[in-house]
Amino acid sequence: MGLSRATAIGTVSNLKNLSEFSGNYVAAGVGATVSGGGDIAVMRNQNGVRIEIKSTTQGASLKLGVDGVRLALAN
Repeated sequence: MGLSRATAIGTVSNLKNLSEFSGNYVAAGVGATVSGGGDIAVMRNQNGVRIEIKSTTQGASLKLGVDGVRLALAN
């Protein structure tokens, strides 16, 4: 199945120092579907930093799920 477009926006919380942002994020809560074909996922890293991501897709009936992801800040 093809995917023509996906967008996501997120909110970061529990970030006391910028160096705490980088790390391995895993699902920290139950995902939910929002109106208009979107999903909400909550992830947390080893430093306790929490990211709530809201994503939407167009062009396919596909649910994007994230079990884990490594995020790092670029210099």
